[in-house]
Amino acid sequence: MRLWIAEKPAVASDIAKALGGNFTRHDGYAESATDIVSYCVGHVLEMVPPETINPAYATWSLDTLPLKLYPVQLQPKASVAKQANTLVKLIRRPDIKMVVHCGDPDDEGQLLVDEVLEFAGNTAPVKRALINDNTAPAVKKAINSLRDNSDFRGMYLKALMRSAGDAIFGFSMSRCYTLKARDKGYKGTISVGRVQTPVLGMIVRRWRDNQAHSEAFYYQLAGQFISGTDVVCARWQTSEYAPVDDKKRLTDKAWGEGLARALAGKPASVLAAATDRGKTTAAPLPFNLLRLQVYMNRRHKLTAQQTLDITQKLKDSKYITYNRSDCSYLSDEQFNDAPQVVAALKTLDVFNGLTTDTAQKSAAFDSKKVTAHTAIIPTTNMPDLSRLTDKEKAVYLTIAQFYLAQFVAKKRYDESIAEIKCGDEMFKVSARKITDAGFTTFLNDAEEDDEEDENSTSFEAISRLQTGATLTCREVVISEKKLNRCRCLPRRPCSLPSFAWPILSPIRALKNCSRRRIKTKKMNTAASAHRRPARLLLRR
Repeated sequence: MRLWIAEKPAVASDIAKALGGNFTRHDGYAESATDIVSYCVGHVLEMVPPETINPAYATWSLDTLPLKLYPVQLQPKASVAKQANTLVKLIRRPDIKMVVHCGDPDDEGQLLVDEVLEFAGNTAPVKRALINDNTAPAVKKAINSLRDNSDFRGMYLKALMRSAGDAIFGFSMSRCYTLKARDKGYKGTISVGRVQTPVLGMIVRRWRDNQAHSEAFYYQLAGQFISGTDVVCARWQTSEYAPVDDKKRLTDKAWGEGLARALAGKPASVLAAATDRGKTTAAPLPFNLLRLQVYMNRRHKLTAQQTLDITQKLKDSKYITYNRSDCSYLSDEQFNDAPQVVAALKTLDVFNGLTTDTAQKSAAFDSKKVTAHTAIIPTTNMPDLSRLTDKEKAVYLTIAQFYLAQFVAKKRYDESIAEIKCGDEMFKVSARKITDAGFTTFLNDAEEDDEEDENSTSFEAISRLQTGATLTCREVVISEKKLNRCRCLPRRPCSLPSFAWPILSPIRALKNCSRRRIKTKKMNTAASAHRRPARLLLRR
């Protein structure tokens, strides 16, 4: 008899279907003649409270710090104790000849099943199934490609040390800060943690920046150069002797006006000019949870929790794949399934008639970049859109659009650039001319960061410039328009869109530039599935 332990009930159901055979449903597991499939519900075990380990810890005192809580002692979580006990009984059954670890293929997924096996005193050999795509072909491939669980011992230890470190650090430092604060008259409790404390620190820093803001202005200069009948407007490049701020922005209007007077009417030369034709831009990647939450907040004013709740409902209805993913990539198996998914989506009136090419493999399909889960995409199970609420429909169609965009033509454009020298000053200009809007028409320019160059209407004039050509500077303008005379606005207090990226990549929040140069393969404060505490802190 083989015992398969999944991380979630839904994955256990997919495994049972992939195994085939007649399964009998029981409370917390399903059993056939040769296999038992059960599941965790996330972590079913938790650390034993400090006061249980040592009664002296019941009283908060600096004398007992740091708390001595290692080696870690575990106990079933009260909320899922029934399932934890079910797993222990199954593991200890004498007829179990093999256990198959089917947790998510990341550190935490490795830990939450391994810790149950150790807690139950498992003695059967353990194999590992790596399932990061819940489509039927991918699950079948995973359960037919088992590896020794011992190969992943390092991942287990890594997650265990992080979990134990978080708990020991959190318990000890929370007590320390609280006791020190009470010495100064504070009546509450100060909670300290590896994730929550940096998150709160970034929020407070942002708020202080907002409160300490003072008005400041900077100026942009644009030179207008005559070339025959054409007039090319190029942006001045900050020179080393100009009065600028720390971001190389001109801060002295009088200095800029003096430069403008000095250059007006002077000859100029084209140092370099080139036109690159046939450039392309690929569609944006499908969504992970965080990007979807930010997008839905900006476009449809949905809160992060509303988006999460809606995707959970869509996922439970089998309309989309796993919704709490932190990955924007898809597996090669999902590319093979694309014709069926695209065909199913085209049965919806909103996508009927869309031109797609499912032989076009975008950068999104790369199994090497898939983490514990793949990007959020539709399944072949189509919803009745008339039965969805407006918000549910908006979320589903957005997910579907960004998936279908992988098979729509790329955006194509020509780009011209030029560098112009007038006196000792340098000016640069670039412009684009779209030759095929491609996916941008389908997405209705959905990606806000894909803005066209503001000089796009000047493409023809710029493309006619030749290296070495002589121009005349008609004038240099310090525009009083909003785009050119920019008021430095205060940083807004944290909201979901403004704070989402520091949560995902906290290295961006470092003020020390030398520290920001640290290269990390992946650095974030919390997995997508576990970010709710961060949102609660943000609200607080």
